[in-house]
Amino acid sequence: MNIAIVLDADAPGFYARAGQINHFLQSSELTTSNLELWLFSRAAPESLPQLCGLVAQIRWVTVPRLAEARLAVLQQMQQAFAPRLLLFADDEGAELATRLACRSGGSACSAVEQAQIRGAACRVTKAVYGNHLSAELTMVREPWYLSVARSGIANVDRLPGPIEAERFEPVAIPVGEWVLASSCEPLPEAAPLHQARYVLAIGEGVGSAQNVAHLQQLAIRMGAELAASRPVVMNAWCEMDRLLGMSGAIIAPEVCLAAGVSGAPAFAIGIGQSKLIVAINQDPQAAIFAQADVGIVGDMHEVLQALASVC
Repeated sequence: MNIAIVLDADAPGFYARAGQINHFLQSSELTTSNLELWLFSRAAPESLPQLCGLVAQIRWVTVPRLAEARLAVLQQMQQAFAPRLLLFADDEGAELATRLACRSGGSACSAVEQAQIRGAACRVTKAVYGNHLSAELTMVREPWYLSVARSGIANVDRLPGPIEAERFEPVAIPVGEWVLASSCEPLPEAAPLHQARYVLAIGEGVGSAQNVAHLQQLAIRMGAELAASRPVVMNAWCEMDRLLGMSGAIIAPEVCLAAGVSGAPAFAIGIGQSKLIVAINQDPQAAIFAQADVGIVGDMHEVLQALASVC
């Protein structure tokens, strides 16, 4: 079983995406397959992620960050090396997987949590209907193109050197004539939610931006990272990079304090992989209590102030 893992080595989240694919390989019991690592990179890679399976071949290629250009190069690599399964991560990977399947006559599926190869078919499992249900789908037409689901898995370790990688020279790369100029500006470093051991997740019950600023200080005293639900972010009470849930970060800390959040499904996805969830809410019927390991009915500000005083 030949599997090609496609990643952008120049992307800021390179190791986080490698971690998601690594988690997928372990969950799917594909670690014994023949793995190849295909990298988009401006130069020969100097370090690589430590994946759980044996990577038999590392190939890298320099391609503009345009979907049309990358699709053309991946088609050439597909024809040259003929893997049965190609794995991608993130939204860009989902687009590439879908369009490659259309061009090659294969099959594609996005946000896949697990996959099993059964003879001439690939059976995948993914969440549907806002994560309320799990679906099992069977893909028959090869090759198979999968983008893996996001997870709270932390970055993988780096592979000790030296790195032996083969450069792939594409026959031709389409030029995006509609792109007249481009520039790349590094974004400010995002909140380290994925690496945090302790997270204080606050919801609309926080009440105001002033209260958020106060809770930020309490979080620091408790050694926790502050995160927020969508209403808090949309009210501009805190930065967008602290958003949890379906549209934000999916985390897996040792302890998550969920204070003043209702527990909507879109938010619950973001904290579901936490080892311990402590919910604080004035409403004893709040949905968040169904997900929590420990529930505290009370005023979030009073409870958090008391917790911070003993830290």
